[in-house]
Amino acid sequence: MSYTIRDIAERAGVSKSTVSRYIKGERNKVSAKTQKVLEQVIDQLDYRPNQMAVGLARRQVPQVGVVMSDIGNPFSSVAMRGIFDACTERNHMVSFVLSNASLGRERDGIKNLLSFNIDRLIINTCGGNDSFLQELDPTKTVIIDRPLRSQKFHTVTSDNYESTYSAIQRLQSQGCGSIAFITPDINSVTTRQLRYQGYLAAIEGKQEAVLLSYSSQEDAYEQFDRLFASSSCNGAFTVNGEALKVLLRYTRARGLSIGQDIGVISFEDWDWMALTTPTITAVKQDSYEMGYLAATDLLDGDLAAGALPKLRTICSTLIARDSDRVGQSNAVSTKTPEKKV
Repeated sequence: MSYTIRDIAERAGVSKSTVSRYIKGERNKVSAKTQKVLEQVIDQLDYRPNQMAVGLARRQVPQVGVVMSDIGNPFSSVAMRGIFDACTERNHMVSFVLSNASLGRERDGIKNLLSFNIDRLIINTCGGNDSFLQELDPTKTVIIDRPLRSQKFHTVTSDNYESTYSAIQRLQSQGCGSIAFITPDINSVTTRQLRYQGYLAAIEGKQEAVLLSYSSQEDAYEQFDRLFASSSCNGAFTVNGEALKVLLRYTRARGLSIGQDIGVISFEDWDWMALTTPTITAVKQDSYEMGYLAATDLLDGDLAAGALPKLRTICSTLIARDSDRVGQSNAVSTKTPEKKV
C-alpha cells in the first residue's frame, strides 16, 4: 500500500506541514519528541518520500535544459523521448525549449534556461549560432544531431557521411546513372553538408555533381524543371523528409513516376514513407539512442574539465523498399572510402 504525508500526520497526531518539514530535513523546526514519533511512524509504514517532490519544494531538483530546433520533425520527438527516459532514470527533470529554427529564439531560450540555474544543456541547434554557443560551458553542454563547425563540445550525431555514401551506392546499383542531391539551404545545417560530402565521394568518377539547394518550394520546382528538362538525371537523394515531400509533390504535379522514371532514397525514415506508392527507401536514424546517449553522457560524468570533446557517431540503417528501383541492377563495391577533410 502506498502511504501519504496525510497518513503519517494522522498516525503521529501532528499536522501535514510538520511532517513535510521533517521529511525536507528542516529538523530545527520540529521538536525532538515529535521527530522521534515521526521516525517511528515512517519506519512502521515503510514510507519513502518522493525525492523529486522534495527537491521541488527545496528548489534543488537537478534539471536538464533541452533546446530543439523543430518539433515538427519526427527526429525531435523521438530524441526527446530518449532524453526524457535517461533523465528520469537519474532523477533529473527536463525543461524543453523549442526554437522553431529561429536563431533569436534559440539564443533567448538558452538564456532563459540559464537564468533559472538550469546549466546542463542538450542542444539541437538550428545552425548559425556557433559564436553564441561557444560561450557555453563544455563540461555541461552536449550537442545532438547537428555538429558545430568547431568541435568544442561533446556531440552525438548520426553517421551522416557513411550512410549517405551507402545510399548513393544503392541507387547506382539499381540503375541510376545520374543522381541529384536535393536539400533545403545546404549552408545552414552541418548535417546537410556532411551528407553532401558522402554523396560527392560516392559519385566520384561516375558522374558530375548535381546539387539542388532550394530556398522555397517555388525555387525547388524551378530547379527541378530545369534539371529534368535538360539532363538524363534518373536518381535523387533527398537530404531529409521535408525535401522528400517537396520532390513527391513535384513528381505528382509533373506526372513523373518514382520507382520507374526516378529512383529515390531519403535520409530520415518517417512513418508515412512505408505507406506511399511506391514505398520509400530511406536511411533510418536511431533518434532514440541519440537522445538517450546525449543525456547519459551529460549526466554520468563523461564531460570532465580539460577533456577533449568526443564525437559519438550512431550508426543508421538503410530500409530498402520500392522507390529506388530503376533500370538494371549492377553490382558495386560496398567499401566506404575515408572521409575527405
